[in-house]
Amino acid sequence: MTVLMMFAACYGVWQLTMLASATRTVRMPLLILGVVAGLYGAGMLALGLQLLYTRGMAALSGDPLPEIVRTASYTVDPLIEELAKVAPFALLALLHRKVRAQWGLTDFLLLGAAGGAGFGLVEQLLRHADEAAAITGGGPFEGWSRMQGFSFVQIWGLPDLVSSWLPTPVSYIDAFSTDAPSPEVSLHLVWSALAGLGLGLLIRGSALQRLAGAALLLFPWLDHAAYNHEVADPDGAGVINALATPLAFLRHALWLYPLLALAAATFLDRRTLLAGKRAWPDTLTASEQAGRPAIAALGGHAFAGLPWTPYLTWTYALTRRAALFGHDRATPDDPMRQAVAQATAALDATDAQAWRGTGLRRREGTTPPRGIKPWLPLLVWAALLVPAVLYFLPGSLPTFSGVQGLLAEPWVFPLVLVFSAAGLGWLGWQLYATARRLRPLLAAPAADAAVRAELRLLTGFGSIAAGIGSLVLGLAAGGPDQPILTSHILDAISQTLFLASLLLAMMAMIWFPPFGLAALAGGGFQLVLTAAAADFLATLAGAGALAILAAMMSGNGSGGRGDDYWEEKYGQDDPPPRQERISDANKAELEDSGWLKSKLKDPQMRRDFMKWLEQGHKQGEAHEHLRPGSPEAEAKLAEFLAEML
Repeated sequence: MTVLMMFAACYGVWQLTMLASATRTVRMPLLILGVVAGLYGAGMLALGLQLLYTRGMAALSGDPLPEIVRTASYTVDPLIEELAKVAPFALLALLHRKVRAQWGLTDFLLLGAAGGAGFGLVEQLLRHADEAAAITGGGPFEGWSRMQGFSFVQIWGLPDLVSSWLPTPVSYIDAFSTDAPSPEVSLHLVWSALAGLGLGLLIRGSALQRLAGAALLLFPWLDHAAYNHEVADPDGAGVINALATPLAFLRHALWLYPLLALAAATFLDRRTLLAGKRAWPDTLTASEQAGRPAIAALGGHAFAGLPWTPYLTWTYALTRRAALFGHDRATPDDPMRQAVAQATAALDATDAQAWRGTGLRRREGTTPPRGIKPWLPLLVWAALLVPAVLYFLPGSLPTFSGVQGLLAEPWVFPLVLVFSAAGLGWLGWQLYATARRLRPLLAAPAADAAVRAELRLLTGFGSIAAGIGSLVLGLAAGGPDQPILTSHILDAISQTLFLASLLLAMMAMIWFPPFGLAALAGGGFQLVLTAAAADFLATLAGAGALAILAAMMSGNGSGGRGDDYWEEKYGQDDPPPRQERISDANKAELEDSGWLKSKLKDPQMRRDFMKWLEQGHKQGEAHEHLRPGSPEAEAKLAEFLAEML
């Protein structure tokens, strides 16, 4: 049940993402992380602010708390929620010049939609994730329903979701309605998509466009307030009541709002990209400079070496767009421009012959990890997730609803608390490790890797706050099956049980697996490339554009590099050995090499890379030393950058 609710939240974002493929730079993994940031980051921020406001006003005015909560639900709360949903992305844009330069209006719209989808998801999970025992019938294809007064709570099945536009995870259907029910459009997703575009216009737009951006930020607040007013005080007076009727009429076209916003963002972004291509002709491939359309020119590269080239070419296209968006704000020696220009030259040097022989192979001398010790961090991480996974996956199904009750039993619940406390400790340690890896990511030309790390930090801090808050409030409430608050905060939080809110916070651990897990799971496999293909992939990896494939990239492939390559690049008559066995005293050769300094301009980043290489070696013993500029050195550098994502 909860899986379908999560799917619905991400599916609407995916629909918008596919329509935005012509001008976006953000990738779906980042948008999924945006959904998670909306769930844990924006949700916890809004909860905290609403808690402070309602309790503070009650203390200052002496009015009854329920009355303050009811009034706030259609005045202050909508403003807090709409601002909280775009706050993570606004903060990133304000803190980082690269984000402001490399994100287009389409990116801001999509990230806003992702934050709104996550915020809507947390409300639905808090309301309904612990109701498996009360749900009747259904299944993953038919969905589930529950009678609530004179309406049905409907959790939609998979066919209904995939055939709907921006579907909401849960609907409330009038029991006496004669219309065929179907999923409504997700309100939070639409409101936040508009607010995201408004934020982008404020950051990137002209003076007139900034006025439009301010209006787009104002409209979701007013529409949200009017929507809540119809529920909380339909017969009241005031400005919100006067606006309720026209806004309710306009809400019939709610499904159209994101399409109109996306069309406007695409038009403006397209204009910026075309201007960037005219200003930076060195970022265009040879075919494009000859007048061939970009889609045709890049399409030829995409199918040159299946199955790897479609993803790599698409990554190149997104990275180039990110560079072009900042063409009017960048200097001629801008690192992002240089990286894209180098990748363009490397792409032109590749053809079908260059990709021949590409494939996954095990590195020489490597063996799969043996014993339990290498897998211990993974096992600990998986064990700490067990209570949350049991509660929200099988436990949310009516057939296995007894699992939720079992976890709340007096003889089991203390064990859940122990796992939760350990999970909070794990999250804290992973946040520390993520923060330590942030500095070199910030130094990369592309903003994508640093943004992902910072969104993970936001997600982790929100989860820890939610976990600690649930522990304090839940234990004070008297048990795992008690509501953690006794009045409306985000409306949904007053309906969830202590156990559900605590384990929902622990589910964030899924996004914090052990560092180095990808390399461990790889078992020593590498992606073997030819010389030209390796150059292209290494350049993209240096721009911060790749993760898994960059980590696997290694070797000079079946084609290898000729003697003339090494003579031209390093002034050597003979190609150097792939690796040398030298002492620790000579490791400065790599750290001080011009090759590494060109790849990692930050000295601290170079030192971190050298420390990373030394992991697993004992001081004073001979070990493998990478030759500067060799394919193996390129591979290790790409793996180092990828591991920190």
